[in-house]
Amino acid sequence: MQYPLVSAIVICYNHARFVTECLEGVKAQHYPNLELIVHDDASRDDSVAVIKAWLARCDIPNRLLIQEKNQGVCRSLNHALSYASGKYVSGIAADDVWLTGKLLKQVELMERLPDKVGVVYSDALQIDEEGKPLSWNFIEGHRRFKAMPEGNIHNVLWEGNFIPSMTTLVRRSCYDQTGLFDETLFYEDWDMLLRLSHWFDFVYSPEVSAKYRFVATSMARSQRARMLDATCQICAKHLDQGYLLPDARRLALRKFFEFATASVRNRTPEHRRNFRKAMRMAFGDALAFMLLWRVLSQKIMRSTFSLAD
Repeated sequence: MQYPLVSAIVICYNHARFVTECLEGVKAQHYPNLELIVHDDASRDDSVAVIKAWLARCDIPNRLLIQEKNQGVCRSLNHALSYASGKYVSGIAADDVWLTGKLLKQVELMERLPDKVGVVYSDALQIDEEGKPLSWNFIEGHRRFKAMPEGNIHNVLWEGNFIPSMTTLVRRSCYDQTGLFDETLFYEDWDMLLRLSHWFDFVYSPEVSAKYRFVATSMARSQRARMLDATCQICAKHLDQGYLLPDARRLALRKFFEFATASVRNRTPEHRRNFRKAMRMAFGDALAFMLLWRVLSQKIMRSTFSLAD
């Protein structure tokens, strides 16, 4: 087998205490045709010094991109992707870790499949900040399936994201169809997975391929309000674009109302805009209107939100 070039992208922000373990996980892939792109998004700790010291000892072709001003994860990924020349791309945050053999197994799988398959994914172990294993894996912590979704999983993803992004391997050419990451968003993975799944099939690899670390300062835990607003933004964006098939549109509307309600409950910065947007999308859609009426009938809406404001 000829081994196509894989671009491994590591995104770092204040991960000095974890980044060496992450980079060692890249090295431990022993994949014979690999380029490493490390992007530091203006870390305030010693991340850059730690990365430079590790790269000085590394024999993998590599490039270090250093931002002097924090850009956010979506812009960081796009910057790194602009330097990626591999047939396949796999990205990971510097506080997570790939398990040995991930890239080789996934490339071998993808090379046997048609170009319609754009993404391979797998499950991930979950660990705490000290690296101790938690009692459940990533996918189990998000969804339960009798059989793992494969093929066209677009509607499944509208019911909620369950894919650990650090386990994915993506054909680089897919981004020519979907476009790059949306730099107006606070986080990256659900929006891109929805876009990829609209155009391409997914395949599941049963081998657990990474470790996902629960960190107290992660966006999902420390910035819940911004995450909720961004999730509403994702729903509205896809609904506005008009490409969704009827089943996907119903699922997207339901999710939008769900997250708009949560944003009101949590008084996020954009909660009024989120709910007004959901209202506007409901008119003219009978199912959406019923969902909206259910939301409006909840006491929380009557007590915390004024439609006349």
